This record gives sequence, C-alpha cells and structure tokens, in this order.
Amino acid sequence: MRRLTPLMAALILLWAATGVPALAHGGDLVYTGAAGPYQVRAFANWAEGWLDYSVDLRNVSTGARIPGAEVHVTVFENGINIAQYTAFESGAVYEFVEQSPEEVHWNLVLDISSPLGPAKLTHALDLAPTNWVVPSVLVIGGFFAAVAAHTWSARRRARA
Repeated sequence: MRRLTPLMAALILLWAATGVPALAHGGDLVYTGAAGPYQVRAFANWAEGWLDYSVDLRNVSTGARIPGAEVHVTVFENGINIAQYTAFESGAVYEFVEQSPEEVHWNLVLDISSPLGPAKLTHALDLAPTNWVVPSVLVIGGFFAAVAAHTWSARRRARA
C-alpha cells in the first residue's frame, strides 16, 4: 500500500479548501434565532431564477428536530405583502423552492405551529448574485498545480 506523501496530503487539503460546497436544502445560513419553543435556522440560495429557502426547526429546550410542523412564510417587499408560501417538510428541514428575482431584499414572517404551540418570527432576507470567478480560478489553478507537482515528482524520481 502506498504512503500518503506530504505532497498528496497538501493537494487533498488544497482541493478541500477551494472546492465549491454543495448547497443542499437552501444553501447559506441567513438567520438563527429562537421563537417561542423553537430554535430556528433558515438557509437560502438563489440559482438560475429559483430561490431555495429552508427552515431547520429544533426544540429550544432539547435541541431535538421537530417533525410534523406547519411553516407558513409571508413575504414583504418595501412593506407590501407580495407572496405567501408553505414550507413543506423535506428531510430534516421545511423547504420551498419558488421563482424569484435575481436580487432579493425581503422581510419574511414565519408562522410556525406544531404540538409545541404556535410561534411567529420575522427576519430579513437579502440575496444578491454571486460571483463564481474566483472559486473557479482557484479550482482550475489547483488542478494544474497538482498536475505540475505530479510531473515534477515523477521526473525527480526518474532521475534518481
């Protein structure tokens, strides 16, 4: 079995550090807080005209996930109610995916109900287009650096 050389370890770390993370169930953390008996974490991601918004609900006392809740989201833009969504249970979160503008500057009101009781909370959601140029250059540069390091290492071994 081959040893993990320092060069290979460095390349693996470079790859892990520069890779674009998978954005599952809503993407980036946009809100954390408590409302009534709930610990709430909200995630959002905008991609190609679609907003993916997810809510992770936990019992504020125990940290346990809360299945079977109802989560309704009312969207306000400049103080005007522009939409209402129901976030349906999807795995470990409550989620909706809807078409939206490229830039989102909304206030969201979440109405939550479950056997633990009702709660309401409000938070801002500000999303702007992301620039993937820098991460792409880093990933491509890391690939070529790995090829160059491998080639250099192979030539060095061949000369020895």
